[in-house]
Amino acid sequence: MAEQTKIWYLRNFNLFNGINTASMEQMNKMSRMKEKRKKEIIYFPEESNNTIYFLKKGKIKISRISEDGRITTIQLLGPGEIFGESALLGQEIHENIAEVVEDVVVCSINKDIFQDLMFSNPKLNISINKFIGFRLRKIEAHVEDLVFKNSKERIIAFLKRYGKTFGKEMVDGLMVRPFLTHKEIADLTATARQTVNLVLNELVDQEIIHYTRRYLIIKDLNWTSK
Repeated sequence: MAEQTKIWYLRNFNLFNGINTASMEQMNKMSRMKEKRKKEIIYFPEESNNTIYFLKKGKIKISRISEDGRITTIQLLGPGEIFGESALLGQEIHENIAEVVEDVVVCSINKDIFQDLMFSNPKLNISINKFIGFRLRKIEAHVEDLVFKNSKERIIAFLKRYGKTFGKEMVDGLMVRPFLTHKEIADLTATARQTVNLVLNELVDQEIIHYTRRYLIIKDLNWTSK
């Protein structure tokens, strides 16, 4: 990827607002920018955890594999988010798997170098700590959904968060492009694909959403805040 494009991506990453020019140039020099395709794996469980990743384009799915081989998706990340941040908390190996859901552009940097940048830039340090706190709250909310809500409620809660996180307001509603497959939604909500199909069709009949393989439109903007 061209160096000019790389620095452009870094400068347009919201978390880097306020970082001084010298640190920005150092990050540009010490980081790597890569493109990854759908279904590629960024890291596996038990791999060394010494890299911080910044997602500029596309979507990443973070999942956990149980001892019996079951996979539970705990996060769906979009542009502007960090992953692999547990390295900043002292976790030496990955516990999760990071998989590309939609073609991505990812910037990666060694955790030690990034920690040095954080220490020399108080605004960046504050931004990263706030972001990690927000991430933990999102994970807690997702776990609560899995424990306390039934299948239909989990799917609806996911669609609301998905729309608020990735949607753009259009004339006819909140649009998310591209939309996920029924299998992907089932994995993200720990439900059956048939249940996802039934819930989506019910929401269509109620004229709350409209969807195709290419996009989701949430017609009722108030629905996401209910």
